[in-house]
Amino acid sequence: MPTQRKRLLSNPTIIGAVIAASATVLAAAVPVVIELSKNRPAADPPTMPAATTPAVATGTATAPTVSPTPSHTAETGHQSLVSMPETDDLEGWTQEPQLVAGQTRDVVLAASPCWLNDDFTATFVVSRRFSTLRASVGIADDSPVALPLLFTVLADGKAVFTAKVGLGKVRPVNVDISTATQVSLRVSTTSTNQCHEDTTGVWIAPEVRH
Repeated sequence: MPTQRKRLLSNPTIIGAVIAASATVLAAAVPVVIELSKNRPAADPPTMPAATTPAVATGTATAPTVSPTPSHTAETGHQSLVSMPETDDLEGWTQEPQLVAGQTRDVVLAASPCWLNDDFTATFVVSRRFSTLRASVGIADDSPVALPLLFTVLADGKAVFTAKVGLGKVRPVNVDISTATQVSLRVSTTSTNQCHEDTTGVWIAPEVRH
């Protein structure tokens, strides 16, 4: 029996048949493989990482607040002269409201000088920070004598404004003080009668401006 199996396997006819069958199977498989390759979806292109956007803060940004300097007048353009440093503590002066030319004046600087050529002077430090001094001057309505008083503005000791004003009148004041380090307001008598009767001279709302 072993000898017979060996002969069958070595028979050329059988070997040829086997080879032919294998070739047929292989030839049939190739088109299938090609078709499957065509129908297979192409590979997805590589995905690039998405660009990242910097996070945006959701809160509302607040700009820093700069506190104004109280002594500086760039914001308001003017400042009351009596709020500036005064060299003699306003000795002899009053800031109580006064009735002048029929109107009550709330912001005032008033004094009652005595004897001929006597005066009261109030001096303020302005340090060349302002260009003009503005005010009004008059005599308090309760002054018993209708004689005028003399009102003077001094810039560093030099008179830059002088006017006589009588009872029932108001005189405006507008003078240049741009070069002054100190500004003085003065009220002076013009008669000895004003001393005995307490005539009151009034500076109304004096203020310095840029």
